[in-house]
Amino acid sequence: MITSSGVFILLVIFILTLLIVNRRYLIALFFAPMLFIACKDGESQEDPKPITLATETPVDGVRIAWDRRTLKKLSPSSSGYSGYARMIVLDDASLFCVFENDGKIQKTTSSDGGVTWSTPVTIAVGDDGIAATVPEILLLADKSLLLSYNMRPHGTPVPSKRFGIRVSRSTNGGVDWSAPKTVYEAGHEFANGCWEPAQIQLPSGEIQLFIANEGPYTSSNEQEITMFRSNDNGDTWNVGEKVSFRAGHRDGMPVPLILNNRNEIILSIEDNGIIPTEFKPMIIRTSLQDSWKNAPVLASSVSREQPMDKLNRMVGAKYGGAPFIRQLKSNEVVLSYQSNEFRKDNIWDRSDMVVCIGDDSGKNFNRKSRPFYFTDNTRSCMWNSLCVADDKTIWAIGSTNAFGNKSEVWIIKGIVLPNMVARKQSLAVDGESEEDLWTKSPQAFIGGFGNTRLMLNTSYDDQMLYFTVKIEDENVKGGTNISLVDGFRLYIDPMNKGSIGPDQGIFSLAVTASGVVSFQQGAAATWKEEESSGIVVKNKNVTGGYQSEIGIPWSKLGGKVSLDKRIGFHACLYESVTGSQHVYEEPLQGNVNNAAYSWSTLILK
Repeated sequence: MITSSGVFILLVIFILTLLIVNRRYLIALFFAPMLFIACKDGESQEDPKPITLATETPVDGVRIAWDRRTLKKLSPSSSGYSGYARMIVLDDASLFCVFENDGKIQKTTSSDGGVTWSTPVTIAVGDDGIAATVPEILLLADKSLLLSYNMRPHGTPVPSKRFGIRVSRSTNGGVDWSAPKTVYEAGHEFANGCWEPAQIQLPSGEIQLFIANEGPYTSSNEQEITMFRSNDNGDTWNVGEKVSFRAGHRDGMPVPLILNNRNEIILSIEDNGIIPTEFKPMIIRTSLQDSWKNAPVLASSVSREQPMDKLNRMVGAKYGGAPFIRQLKSNEVVLSYQSNEFRKDNIWDRSDMVVCIGDDSGKNFNRKSRPFYFTDNTRSCMWNSLCVADDKTIWAIGSTNAFGNKSEVWIIKGIVLPNMVARKQSLAVDGESEEDLWTKSPQAFIGGFGNTRLMLNTSYDDQMLYFTVKIEDENVKGGTNISLVDGFRLYIDPMNKGSIGPDQGIFSLAVTASGVVSFQQGAAATWKEEESSGIVVKNKNVTGGYQSEIGIPWSKLGGKVSLDKRIGFHACLYESVTGSQHVYEEPLQGNVNNAAYSWSTLILK
């Protein structure tokens, strides 16, 4: 048996041999004997110094949770192609939706908040060899409706059949429509067309209609955004004005928005020059007072902005086109676009609808989510839009073949979730739903991937942080292994560290449907199992699912958090059908599971 001194001698000989071969090892190997001596027989090496993870500014503000149970098809099953749908809320709170259907424009309406819809009716048709496509609808100040749409020739190009933009108006809620008026015509060839109209009405009454326009660039592949003005509710239109243009590239698919502050107009476009080579969303802006006196907005203009924050920008090879923009009643601006950024391949027309949330000026977009969840990567969801219905509701409207064998118009409701506020209230933690916390609207909601739903509320007292969790699940699969069975996980960043991964002082609590608990703390970008003693969890099976009451001692979280201080909070729902694997794991939309900076805001009041 070799003694410690013998090993030391052998090590010195080994070091000297290496030094003869290469003097580069001198500094590193000088410390080797000391490291060896520090680990004598019967002693363990000290834990390495903890790794400090990078942090980011925590993402405050609303999240949007999509509700799979509201998923509904609006287009007729008999259609060959349906898509490019746009929806608005009328003065009587009913929903009015227009879409393209086999070369004509149809409308459908709902008077019960999107639960049921009328049979689609045709409101605009094409000409011989020219299809009526890609509509947009606007409710004017006088309560009339202004429809715009794109005339697109098909078949062999003929000079007499040109690409164009038309409008039609209804003064009786969309029942009858005026004869169409042509606003603009471009060339007759596909490479020299005009595309995708969208319009707004200014407080002055002026209507501005924006299009993507190849017409002026017959000798190149360039494209600009052109804007037309009308001061008589769309009866007549001024000559088009160049609003934005990036030389050598293509500005396209404009959607205008007047911000709620009424002082600025912003325009979402797709731009294939900002981060080449694929299209990315871009924001063009002007003051309401100037109303495009700064036009044309060229490539280097300060009025042309990258909308995403630094952590949410796509790489050049990823596609993000066809943007659409709206503003919530709480003033956050919401941007949607179609993208392959969450897919392995870079095929542009195999895209998902992606929704992200910015600030009240239409900047710093993050909190990405995908309203229409499907796993078949040969399917897509494109030419999408948004409709803000009320303070708590936003609709996503998509053209997708994910739920059939052709493109169809589908909608899904999004629930606007504000920052979470916990009030001081103790819970018995017995699994019963006797406290009034159970009766309140959910502060967190997960239910976009399937019919299983998680609804959560929270409160606190001086000893514990409490959660009530209701799971609606018709096929509960309990067990002990959270990686295989139904359950959920709560994530808590009590000190608001905002790290980019699991870190010391950041915690997670997993609960299976059977009530088996796993408590973890972050450690150098991984999760480390912690003793769960003191944490109280009581589950109860109920009709249509199960419910859980949870009490976490503040001592387990590093001490009680002061009032009005931000806590990072996140949750994830685990769904299993067989009890042997997860069908999906759905996060609270807009958050990233292990990135604490991305989590929702929870404040004690």
